Amino acid sequence: MKQGNWSGYAKYLVLADKSKGGLIATYEKYLDFIKVKDVINNIAYADKTTYSHEGDIYNRKVNSNEAKNILSNIEECKWTYVTAKVRLVANQLKIRI
Repeated sequence: MKQGNWSGYAKYLVLADKSKGGLIATYEKYLDFIKVKDVINNIAYADKTTYSHEGDIYNRKVNSNEAKNILSNIEECKWTYVTAKVRLVANQLKIRI
């Protein structure tokens, strides 16, 4: 099966495997990962220095360009130092992925 046909969860499992412990490969953590990915998507397409999540306001840990690269790497199942910044955002949100 081509990678383009993989489900979001399948892509997450491959990404978790490539992260060598950077991501936890369970369905529960995948659901948390989706929340973080949504926040990163909002960061990618906004020029503000802050963002909000569930009523709290946070200073951005990644810029728009990095956020776009993170989203691209997630889609391609590539784990790089830029992709690892997803953990910065997750930690800021107090979400364990």
